Amino acid sequence: MNYLSHYIISFSGLKEGKHLFDFTVDNRFFAEFDESEIKKGNVNIRVELEKRTAYMRLKFQIEGEVELNCDRCLETFLQPIESNNIILVKFSETETDDGDEVIYIHPGVHQIEVAKLIYEFIVLSIPIRHVHPDKKDGISLCDPDMLRKLDEYKAADTAENDPVDPRWNDLKKIIGN
Repeated sequence: MNYLSHYIISFSGLKEGKHLFDFTVDNRFFAEFDESEIKKGNVNIRVELEKRTAYMRLKFQIEGEVELNCDRCLETFLQPIESNNIILVKFSETETDDGDEVIYIHPGVHQIEVAKLIYEFIVLSIPIRHVHPDKKDGISLCDPDMLRKLDEYKAADTAENDPVDPRWNDLKKIIGN
């Protein structure tokens, strides 16, 4: 049995209205996605399915934390994530492209797999820059030895040491500086 089959919502026997589904994502979930930068995490997902005659609305509430590598010190840290997303599911014989927020499924389908949607929403909720959060007093939680090494190899400010191109002096006279 495929592990991601735990993330299937069967809607065929549901009455019209709202229905809640709870899912938990752990390390095993992320292992199912080959090129994932996330290897560990613990995320809770609540899906509210609103079933109507012509469509369904899926509202995803995602909250938890994932383990990432810090871009500054290369140590791992837990990044808290939180996300709210809505997907419309419409029934159609043919697939039409209405954007990222609408999925078309065949009218004969009675279930929908939400694992890929959950994974995408988790990835999209991660900040672009992965850096340890600072303590409340503003001190970085990054590895102090690595921060010292980075300061050692930091490029010196070259603006003070480089001679000024004489052509700039003539331009400065024009603008009155």
